[in-house]
Amino acid sequence: MTGDRRGRQRPRNRERRSARPSIAERFDAADHLLAGTVTDAGGVWSRATSWILRLAVEQAVDELWARREPALARCPMRAQLLALRLHAGPELAAEIAAVWTALSRAAHHHDYELAPSVTELRRWREQAEEFAAALAAIGRTPAVRP
Repeated sequence: MTGDRRGRQRPRNRERRSARPSIAERFDAADHLLAGTVTDAGGVWSRATSWILRLAVEQAVDELWARREPALARCPMRAQLLALRLHAGPELAAEIAAVWTALSRAAHHHDYELAPSVTELRRWREQAEEFAAALAAIGRTPAVRP
């Protein structure tokens, strides 16, 4: 190790990471991709939109856990979606899980499958925004028990 490197301290993790985009910023990015205003995306714009929407749904779920059950945030997303039924009710939890699964599938490239259509992406975008609003409201109400 050289002498000039020994005295330096590494920056803390939170200082090295950039700020996490808000859910609204994720929806704005998806809107730009859907509108065709992002020309650098080329042929991957539809899959990029799927990833961004999936991240928005995951972030909405993460924010709910931060308010209600912080330990659940460390679980895999599939487990979080199962636990969601206790806080959001079985119907909303099932809808969120279905859209998350569709976005996950659309985001991964498979040679034998077509990329998602603009219509599908716009529908998922609307649903994701509704889910984010519903989950934000749940954080202010008592847990739903089946």
